[in-house]
Amino acid sequence: MKVSRGTIFLLLAALMLLAELGCGDQYRPVANPIVGPGGQPQSTHFAYVMNYNLNGNGSTTTIDVSGDTVSWLQPMGVGSIYEDLLSFNALFVANSGNDTVSDFPAYSSGAVTTVGLLPGSHPLFLTSTKNGTMYVLNSGFNSACPTTGSVSSISTTTGTVTNTACVGLNPINMVQAASGGQVFVLNQGDNLGQGSVSVLDPATLDLVKTLNPVDGLGLNPVYATSSVDGSYIFVVTQGDGVHPGALDILTPGLTPAVAASVPLGVKPTYSYLDTHLNRLYVINAGDNTVSVFDASNVNVANMPPIPSLSAPVAVGTTPSGIAALKDGTRFYVANSGSNDVSVVSATSFAVLKTVAVGVGPSFVAADPGSTKVYVTNPGGFSTSIIQTVNDTVSATIAAPQQDPTCTASCALQQPMMVVTQ
Repeated sequence: MKVSRGTIFLLLAALMLLAELGCGDQYRPVANPIVGPGGQPQSTHFAYVMNYNLNGNGSTTTIDVSGDTVSWLQPMGVGSIYEDLLSFNALFVANSGNDTVSDFPAYSSGAVTTVGLLPGSHPLFLTSTKNGTMYVLNSGFNSACPTTGSVSSISTTTGTVTNTACVGLNPINMVQAASGGQVFVLNQGDNLGQGSVSVLDPATLDLVKTLNPVDGLGLNPVYATSSVDGSYIFVVTQGDGVHPGALDILTPGLTPAVAASVPLGVKPTYSYLDTHLNRLYVINAGDNTVSVFDASNVNVANMPPIPSLSAPVAVGTTPSGIAALKDGTRFYVANSGSNDVSVVSATSFAVLKTVAVGVGPSFVAADPGSTKVYVTNPGGFSTSIIQTVNDTVSATIAAPQQDPTCTASCALQQPMMVVTQ
C-alpha cells in the first residue's frame, strides 16, 4: 500500500499454534476485532475471512456485517496462513507457499499488492502496533538466514521489504509491544526444543537479547501478547510434561528479562487481551478451561504478579479461540473438539449457553458493535455467524471453491482466520 497506517490489533488472534501447511492438517483461524477508520461510518463493519486452498491460491472473503452478505472475494497467494488488519484500509496476508505478503485496501475490492520475500522464507505470522512498519515472521531458511528463522520488516508506505534479521530455530509466534515497542519472537527449536525468545529493536531489527530457560523462561513458549501500554509481554509456555505450563511476564527495555511467572492449566495454547476490560484470557486446551487474569493490576514484585479473577472456567472440548464483546457482558470460546461455542458471562464467569456451530471451530471474533460473533470452521469449510441478541446462529457462509472455474461438486477452501472491523 502507498499510504501510512495507524496501529490496530493484537489478537489472536490470534493465533494460533502455527505449523507448516500440508494436506489434511487442521488449521486454526484467528480473529481480531478492529474499528474502521474515521472516514467510514462507524455503523459500517466488515468481516474478512482468510481461506486456505489445498490446490492453489488462497483467498479473502469480505462479509458485510449488517447484512451477512459477501461483498467481494479476492485471491491471495499460495498457502495463505495469517492476516493482520491495520487502520486506513490496510489488510495484510502472509502466504507461506510462495514467500509473499498480500496487501490490499480493506474497504473496497481494490487491487492486491504483492510483496515478495526472500525465497524459502515461508512467512507464517504478522504483527504491527505502530503506523509505518509491518513485521513478518519467517519460519523457513533464506539467503539472509540460512540456518535459522527470520523477521522481515515491510514499509507500509512503499510496500517493500526494508530489512531481514535472523532469530532462532522454528519460530512460531511474535508480538510487538504496544505503541511501537520491541518485537518479541518465540522460537520453539532452540535449546534442544526447550525454546527461546528473541527480542528485536523495532527500528533496526538488531538483536537486543535472547531469553532462554536459564533466564527463567518457561519451556516450550507458544504464544505472546502485549499489555495495553507495552510495559509487559505475556508469554504462554506449555512446559514439557514434567514442568507445567506457565504464564511468563517479560519486561521490555535495554535489558529485557523474565520478571515473574504464574501457573496455568494443562497444555495452554493461546492468550487474548480484552483491551476494554483489560483482562488477559489464556486457553488451556488440555483440561478444557480458560484462565482469566486482571491485566490492569500487574506488579512483578507481588505474589501473584497478575491476579486471577476467577477459578479456571470450564468450557467445551479442546478450546482453541476466544473473543470478548466490547460491551463487557460476555466472552465466547470456540471449542474445536465439541464443535460448539461456549458463551460465558464476563461478570459471573458462568457458561450461559453452548451454541452448536460447524465442524472443528478454531477461533472466534466479535464485531465492534457487539452485535455478532464470527466463528471459522476449517473442518466444515464454513463461517458461522452468531447474533448476540439471543446467541443463536443467524447465518452460515460457505467457503469459496478451490477451483474458481469449477461449476459443480467442487472442493472448498478452508476458512483459517477472520478479522472484523
